[in-house]
Amino acid sequence: MDYNNTYEREIDLKELMFAVLRRWRMLLVFSLLLALALGGYKTMSVYQSNGQEYEEAQKDYAKELEAYNKSMETCQREIDNLTRDISSQEEYMENSILMNISPYDVWEAKAELFIKTEDRVGNQSDELTTTIMRAYQSVLTSSSLLSEIAEEMEVDRRYLQELVTVTMGRDSYYGNDELLGVAGGGLIIRNWQNNFLTVQVRYKDEEGAREILEDIINAGKKYQGQIQSSIGPHAINEVSSTISSKIDFSLADQQNNERARLDRLAESLKTKNDELENAEEPKDPALTSPALTGVKYGAIGGIMGAFLAAFLISAAFVMSDKVYSSKELKYRFKIKILGALPAENKTTGKIDAWLKRLEGRAYDTDEDHEFGLISANICNYAGNVHSLLIAGSAKEETISRVASELAARLPGITVVSGGNILHSADGLRKLPECDGLVLIEQCGESLYSQVALEIEKASDLQKTVVGCVVFE
Repeated sequence: MDYNNTYEREIDLKELMFAVLRRWRMLLVFSLLLALALGGYKTMSVYQSNGQEYEEAQKDYAKELEAYNKSMETCQREIDNLTRDISSQEEYMENSILMNISPYDVWEAKAELFIKTEDRVGNQSDELTTTIMRAYQSVLTSSSLLSEIAEEMEVDRRYLQELVTVTMGRDSYYGNDELLGVAGGGLIIRNWQNNFLTVQVRYKDEEGAREILEDIINAGKKYQGQIQSSIGPHAINEVSSTISSKIDFSLADQQNNERARLDRLAESLKTKNDELENAEEPKDPALTSPALTGVKYGAIGGIMGAFLAAFLISAAFVMSDKVYSSKELKYRFKIKILGALPAENKTTGKIDAWLKRLEGRAYDTDEDHEFGLISANICNYAGNVHSLLIAGSAKEETISRVASELAARLPGITVVSGGNILHSADGLRKLPECDGLVLIEQCGESLYSQVALEIEKASDLQKTVVGCVVFE
């Protein structure tokens, strides 16, 4: 027998996995113990810390919730206001006559009314004239007057009101009252004390501008008698009237400002909606359940226990010298495996049986059939061997039973039971008397070192090791 004493063992991951799984009872015990220990400890810790800490958390939560509710109420009001303003602005931009006039083609109708009052001493004449002009300015821009004209035109009064401007005084190149600006290089002076009232109407077409201007002037003349009776006698005359198309950059700026306002409102509404959507309500610091905490950490402890048990089993598997499988015997000692039988006197449950079947171990084997295969293998491998010693590290009764079974099936070969030749002097004396040796080993009981010594003794006596029968 060519035995390699320099054999280096390689760990088969499949064997290691099944070595761990077959110790499932140990895994379960470690899991339960660590689950109970860690879960119980955390349960008691949570139970002791729930008192004052929970009360303080509830006070903080109440403050946060109150601030959150106020913030949400404010945000919702802002959204309502913005929505309302956007709707109003969109309606204004769509229906306003002024907002829909091209600033590069504005029809402007203008009329100048001269107010003549009685001559009085000192500043009384100027004061009376100013009062009368302010009265006309108020009348010509009053809601009642503009409402009547707007009703005839079938437009909203506010859209008409922004088309009409009534100012006191007139533009001229002489006077010394107030500097208004520079246009085309000329100095324009607004003279407040020239008894003129200027009515200006902007519209999208010439006809409309003229009609609105005429309606306003005619309405103003109707109020002359009322103003004379309440303020003082005077005369009102229309001294000039013009209508023309022009470019109005101030209108362009006004339209751009209104559009920009609508854009700002829409952007602000989007910001507020995002703020409302992304706001997180404070969470109620509910009392931590000791039971739930115990279950949680119990599960963690169970997993840790299983890993600890698996580590210990793996370490024991790597360090152990016990025979684990027939395959390991075959590769380690280059020995023929004659057959495998289930271990005797082993109480096997359903889980153990299932794991054995998965691993491919002998389980629920027909012994009569298996002994027949073992006998056939011996006949094939024995050659000129006429006597066999049945020995090994398995139990004495197991070796005797195998010897009896083989003796009945091998009539041409003398079969002798030798027991454990490493511990039995009687068995060791029988070895030189036999031509060959059949080893009987049992997984979990026999040691690889013992098997090596048994093979070594047979080799020293130049006896043939026919093979090995393994009880798994």
